Order: sequence, then C-alpha cells, then structure tokens
Amino acid sequence: MQLERALAGVDRPVLEGVLSVVRRLGSSGSLRQTLDLILDGIVRVVGFDAAAVNVTTPNGELVVEAVAGPPGIERLLGTVRPMSFWREVLNSAEPWGDLRFFSHERDQSVVERFEVWSSRRRASLDPEAWHPEDSLLAPMWGGDGNLIGVISVDEPRSGRRPASEQCTVLEVFAAQAAKAILDAQARQATDLDRRDAETRWRLAFEYSPTGIALVRPNRGVVEVNDALVAMLGRSREELIGASWLDYTYPEDIAKDNEAFAAILAGQTNVQLEKRFVRKDGTVFWASVHIGSMRHGDGDTTIVSQVVDITERKKSADQIDYQRTHDSLTDLPNRVGITEAITRLVRQGRPVGVLFGDVDRFRTVNSGLGRDAGDELLIAVAGRMQRVLPPQCVVARVSGDEFAVLVPDEDRTERLRELGEAINAALDDPVEVQGMGLRIGMTIGATVSTPAHRNGDEVMREAEHSLGAAKERRRGAVEAYDATASRLPTRAALQLEQDLREAVDRRTGFAVHLQPIINLESGAEVGAESLLRWHHPTRGTLPPGEVVPIAEESGLIVPLGLHALELSLDAASNAWMRARGWVAVNVSGYQLGRGQLPAAIRAALDARELSPDRLHIEITETALAHASEQAIREVHEIADMGVSIALDDFGTGYSSLSLLRDLPISVVKIDRSFIAPIAEDRRAAALVRSVVVMCDSLGIGTVAEGVETPDQRAVVSALGCDHAQGYLFGRPTDADELARSVTDVPDTSRARPETPRRPRPGPGRSA
Repeated sequence: MQLERALAGVDRPVLEGVLSVVRRLGSSGSLRQTLDLILDGIVRVVGFDAAAVNVTTPNGELVVEAVAGPPGIERLLGTVRPMSFWREVLNSAEPWGDLRFFSHERDQSVVERFEVWSSRRRASLDPEAWHPEDSLLAPMWGGDGNLIGVISVDEPRSGRRPASEQCTVLEVFAAQAAKAILDAQARQATDLDRRDAETRWRLAFEYSPTGIALVRPNRGVVEVNDALVAMLGRSREELIGASWLDYTYPEDIAKDNEAFAAILAGQTNVQLEKRFVRKDGTVFWASVHIGSMRHGDGDTTIVSQVVDITERKKSADQIDYQRTHDSLTDLPNRVGITEAITRLVRQGRPVGVLFGDVDRFRTVNSGLGRDAGDELLIAVAGRMQRVLPPQCVVARVSGDEFAVLVPDEDRTERLRELGEAINAALDDPVEVQGMGLRIGMTIGATVSTPAHRNGDEVMREAEHSLGAAKERRRGAVEAYDATASRLPTRAALQLEQDLREAVDRRTGFAVHLQPIINLESGAEVGAESLLRWHHPTRGTLPPGEVVPIAEESGLIVPLGLHALELSLDAASNAWMRARGWVAVNVSGYQLGRGQLPAAIRAALDARELSPDRLHIEITETALAHASEQAIREVHEIADMGVSIALDDFGTGYSSLSLLRDLPISVVKIDRSFIAPIAEDRRAAALVRSVVVMCDSLGIGTVAEGVETPDQRAVVSALGCDHAQGYLFGRPTDADELARSVTDVPDTSRARPETPRRPRPGPGRSA
C-alpha cells in the first residue's frame, strides 16, 4: 500500500513493471540477486541506459556490487572507492529530492575518478538534453544516518534529462535496494556472530579444564571433551554412544535422574554433587552443573559440566570430623552427639541421654599431671564403649564429662541400669602410670519428649540432672525431674530482659495492699505491701514468676528499692493514713550491700514519715544465711525505729538464735501452719508454742493466710496478736484503695498500733 502511494501518478505500464519487479524481489535468495533485479528494473522499466550499485563494505569503502546495461559494463564489478570520495561527490551534487544530480557544468575534477562503461558521446546543444558528463545518483542511508550504498545511472534512453516520473521510480528502487542491503548486513552479522560463538564454544568445550559432556534426554552421550576423558579414564570412543549412567556411581543414579527430570521439565539449571566410577573401578566425587540447549527443531541436548572435588570432599570430611570428634579419645564431642540427638528428635524417635563426669578426676589430674589425666580419660572411654550396647553412642563432651546417646529409649529405668553398668565397669582399678586408681562416675539421665526441638535441649536436661545427682551423692545415677528443676529458657531470658527495661525505666510496677487486723479489736492496723509487675504483653505476672528471675539476675536490688519507695508512697495515701504501718518485703540479696539502711532513711525523710510507720519483712532463711555485714544492717534499720518482721516463720531453718540475737519485733507464722489449724491439733499446738515463746520474748505475732472464721477463732484463742488473709481482704491496688476513700481524718502523725512489744534490745539491760 505504501509503495502504491509512492508511485501515485506514474503511468500504468511503468507502475505494472515496477510492481512486477518488487513481487519478484520476495523470492530472491541473495543480496546479489536482489540488486540484479532492481538494476534490471531501472534499466528496463525506468528507461536508463545503464545502472550500477555501490555497497558499503565493513571496512568503510564502497564496492560495485551489481551492474545492468550494455555489454562491457561488467568490468565495473568490484570497483572500490573510499567513503570520502562518495561523500565529496554527494555533497557537491545538486539535490533532486532524495536523488543527487551532478551537472556537467560543475567542477568535473570531483568526478574524474568515476569509472565509465561506454565511450563518451557528443554533447547536444539542447539545454534539456543529457550531457555525457552529467551524473544522477541515488544515495541509500541506514537507520543511523550512515551511507550504506549509492545507485548511479547513465543517460536515459530518451537522451534528455530524466522526467519526474523516472526520478520517483528510481527513488522507489533505491529504497528497495537499501532494505535489501540492510537485511543482508543483519544476516551477515548474525551469521558471523553465530560462527564466532560456535568457534568460541568449541574452543571452550575442547580446552576447558572442566569435564563436559553433551547428553541426549535418553542419557546417550553425544560428545565429551578431553578433560572428561581424563577424569573417567576411558577413551572418547568408549564414552560417546554409551549411557551417562554407565559410569555414574550406583547409589547416585537416583539423584542424577531427578536432576535430568528437572531440566527436561523446564528448570534452567541444576547443581548436584555425585560420584563417578572410573574404568579401573575407582570412585571420585564431582560437582556437576547441568543445563540444556534447546534446538530449533525442538530437540534438547543436556550439557553436563563436571569438576572433580574429591580432594575438597576429603578435606571437608576431615574438617567435619575434627569439628564433631574429640582428638584425645576419638569419640564424638559435644557438637557431634548433640547433632546426632537432633537428627533423632526431628525424626520423631525417642532418645535417652546419660551425662556424667569422672569422680575425683581433678585429684588425679593435679596429683599425677595432665598426661596421667589423659590416660585415665582414654581408659574410661574404652570401658564405657565395651560395657554399653553397640547401638549406644559414647561421647566426651568436655574435660572429664562424658555423654551417652541411647537411641529409641524412653525408659528412665533402663537409663539407670546403663548408668549403674558404667559404674560397675569402672569399679575395677584403672592402671595409670603404675598406679591402680579406683574411680567412679556421677551420672544424670533424661529422655526426650515431643516438646524437645533439638539435641541441645535434651543435653541441657541431662546436664541439669547431673547436678541433682551430685547433690545426692558421689556415684549416683539421677533421672531428670521436670517438676523439681527449672531450666533457663528463651522465654525466661526474654522476661529477664523485659524486667530489666522496666526496672531501668521504673514503669509497669504497682503495690497492692493486704490489710493486717488486730485480732482483739478487729481493727485494720496495717497492711503488707506486695509488688506487682504489669508486663506490657503478658499482663500482671505472679510474684513467683518474677522474683526468682530478679534474684538470679541481680535486679532484685534496684527492684527492691523501687518497691520500698512505692510502698512508702502508699503509706502516705488516704487509705493507709486511717490504718497505720506498711510492711515491705526485703530479699536477702538486698542485705549486706551497704545500701539498704541509707535508702530506707532517705525514703522516710523524703515523705516525712515516722520510722514506726514502716515494717521490714525478711524471711528466716535469708537471715539464717546472712553475712556479718547483713546482720549489722538489720540492727542499723531497727535502731532507726523501723520494725523488723521475721517472715514465713516455721518453713526455713527456724533457728531460735535469730530470735535471740536479732532485733526482731514481729514473727509472721507461715500459712502452712494456719491452713490446717482448725482441724489439726498438732498444728494448733505448734502455733501455741510459737506464740507463747514470742510473747515471753516481747515479740508480736501475725498469723498469715487466715481464710475462714474457724481459723480466725483458733489463732485468736491461741493468743496471736494480729492476722492477715483473704478473710479480711485480698491484696488490692494502693491507688484504687486511695481513690475509694473520700473523707478520712489525717492520723499520719499519730503513733500507729504495732505488734512490736517492749523488749530489751541486744546488749541492753532489762
């Protein structure tokens, strides 16, 4: 359609001739054929005597590629002119649309180098006649603006300058020639690139140090390179035509099939490690990269690149062995046995683990030297391996510690039997440097559960049970008891971190007050302050979950001081002003640090509170283990006028020396004695004894955990001064209590009732 528009106005016979040429162009096979057709059309259809086409070469020159015209014109074929010549000619010529006309009237020195194919005719005097020295050119340009060729034509057969119709058709043929030249150049570049790529690929294939094989989808080998021939120890003739699986290690055929299937299913490439079998039967490890080449006919060739990694595998295996084994005994080490346990746990198989250390090993190591210690450990390892069933895995996990993996075992009784068998095997003297040493092993044991995620968790339990065995006796075999042991967990560590942030920022803490009543009058005379932590995501946590973490981490010290300040703030609120003193719990970890007395004094002074508004509660266990510095601090606090209460009395050491030597004002009788007191005469008798003893020493008493009227009646009848428990009120947020009071007289400066009774202090006369 575009061609017909370009030829609009052209005479019908000429148009039909042009279209006939163009239709024939579609069936031409080569550039030369196409150009011959175009030039034939220029001469035959357009009516020029002769025509030639000059085509740009890769080195930038223009060569006569095709000619058409009278006999003898063929001698112009192959004529070469530089690009500069043609640019000069075209720049000097007169533009005729897309054509260029070089008139005989111009400087002829520019075109003197033109090759001509006929003798010069005589010039006509007619100004419209074609002059023998006239030239008409049709330049052809590429898409980038570069000159790709020039068509030059000789005198029209009319003898006159060409008409516009002739120029139009010449432009059309020039455009067709330009398209043919560009298509030919593209094909030539593609062919060159393809041939160059093939050459480079063939060189890379033949001379690559990597073994390469071309394999059909049915595993038939098409081609191999020299590197693969050398790797497999077979000739090229033996390999080509054979099956790829013929020299694949039998156990690796399955993974090889999977890799080929993935490639044929469309995966781009697959990497695997497999073994090959050489002709002499030896085996080597290889890293194999598998890809594919898709051919135009739809066929696929698999490309396998093979790198020998045998030495690397040996080194890696050696490194892994060293990573997982003990160099002294050649047993698995902690890493090795832990990984073995993990594999079994993840397979869902039960695992029993023994964890023990050699008794008195340090004595041998220190007394006879490290060489003797090493000799002893080797002997122990040997005896353990000999006495245990063959499926058990013995490991030396560190120093004098050994572990035993018992696969598919979930009976702790069986583990105890194996532990006892180990000690029986060690009962005979071990010869070390001429000495017969009698040794034993203390052993902990545990079995895995579905809750265990890896071997490390099982090993931790076994190690923890070893600690329990040591507490029992040397040579004991102790099974892990989850109810009696509390192992650190990730959740506990996270809770510790959260607690540390809360303590640092002093956020999330509040005190709850539980009233203490006078049993005789029934009046509320004080309250125990109980610290509560509201975790940002878990809500309010019970003290039993927070206090152990605070004590183990050392956070109990700043946390205790913060609790003291919050409690004294509560002592100043409206609800407490109507009652009296506040009792604050102090951990034994807070004593003996030289901080507590000064902190108490500063907190009281800051709130202008009298010391008798404060009771400090300390457990008898903490005081029984207190250092001299801690005891001095207790006296210093009492000397301020603060009452000291002995908390949870009866559950710890119950040393009467505490009541004798320390300035105790109050004894709080533990709830474990109060709970059965209404039914158990022995419990009542014990409480009576405590009350009588305290009464004679001038020490007040508080019954803890009173929950029923019967319990209240009994403790009152037994002579207890005060009581607290759910019967009188549950611990309630101090701020809520303060908001519940609207009009309370200020009794903060009145002396509060206290269970402390007048008594001679230590070192004072009665």
